[in-house]
Amino acid sequence: MTFDSTFASLASMKTEETFGQRIRELRLKKDLTQRDLAKRVDLDFTYLSKIENGKMSPPSVTAIIRLAKQLEADEDELLALAGKAPARLGQALKESKGARMFYRSALSTQLSDEDWEKLREALERRTKGKK
Repeated sequence: MTFDSTFASLASMKTEETFGQRIRELRLKKDLTQRDLAKRVDLDFTYLSKIENGKMSPPSVTAIIRLAKQLEADEDELLALAGKAPARLGQALKESKGARMFYRSALSTQLSDEDWEKLREALERRTKGKK
């Protein structure tokens, strides 16, 4: 299983909303036209239109990060909806056997949002003061 397919699976488990639908929703909340947003993130507005309408695949990770910044959105949420893994996740998995083992375990178990939150809180308690 690749990072992209894993994140696409995670995104579809949470919601049926597509990457394009989420971009449109965020853009409209910011009261931006497709042309305005496209110009701000250095994309062709016709490409952005096709993304929002589900006629084109999501753009590159770099473009998604630019979109997240302009839309004041959660970068990881947009990357997950696009089926793309954040570079820092790939780096952590590449460098750490423990990270790979944790990742495999987490994916082989059906965790609820509450379970994920408890894991996050435990990690935060464990790493408090190590930053």
